[in-house]
Amino acid sequence: MAIRTAGKLFKDLVRQRVISTSIGPSRHCSSAAASAPKIPHSSKKGRRLLTGATIGLIIAGGAYVSTVDEATFCGWLFSATKLVNPFFALLDAEKAHTLAVAAASRGWVPREKRPDPAILGLEVWGRKFSNPVGLSAGFDKNAEAVEGLLGMGFGFVEVGSVTPVPQEGNIKPRIFRLRQEGAIINRCGFNSEGIVAVAKRLGAQHGKRKLETSSSSSPSNDEAKHGGKAGPGILGVNLGKNKTSEDAAADYVQGVHTLSQYADYL
Repeated sequence: MAIRTAGKLFKDLVRQRVISTSIGPSRHCSSAAASAPKIPHSSKKGRRLLTGATIGLIIAGGAYVSTVDEATFCGWLFSATKLVNPFFALLDAEKAHTLAVAAASRGWVPREKRPDPAILGLEVWGRKFSNPVGLSAGFDKNAEAVEGLLGMGFGFVEVGSVTPVPQEGNIKPRIFRLRQEGAIINRCGFNSEGIVAVAKRLGAQHGKRKLETSSSSSPSNDEAKHGGKAGPGILGVNLGKNKTSEDAAADYVQGVHTLSQYADYL
């Protein structure tokens, strides 16, 4: 009886050790799982958005590469602006204008790489224009986006008006939308960063365009043939006088002396 009891106790002891050993690791794993940090739902959502955006870029890139007709792709880009226009319409008119100039200065605008048909070319003042459609002064007042604007396909781009001394212009608001007519009223009053700032930008742009033209491997390239003294595309500068100036003629003379070296026309 005593032997049976001892054997029974031994079996019970072994059984308990086996059970505790098998249960131990599972408890440890469950506690580790409980203490592991959970991924926030917002992070998962952000990853999905990032994945979707990446896939969209890949598809867009494939469409660009596979598109033989570049005019079709440019048409897509200009059509895409219709999605952005409502956003700009919600902004103040001058802020929307500032954003547009900033986008052009960074190259975030459609770029026309096809040469203009020869029939559109013309020569004025000894300068060969690739086409007669240009951007007048008032948009890029401080010569911030010359390269981007010329790249859009304009035959010429005119910057300014540029005043000798920086001035703020009229008080804001000074640009008003006429939504029914699809037009605006501009009363900026010659807001300008001044001749010095514009000369620095045009000087850097002049050197870059001149270098690109001189390093062109194909002298018969239509893009290289059409242009002014600073390279492809015609650059004009519109000069203005300061509001508080007592000698308007002197202001214009200063503008001619400082900026004529960079401009194809004034």
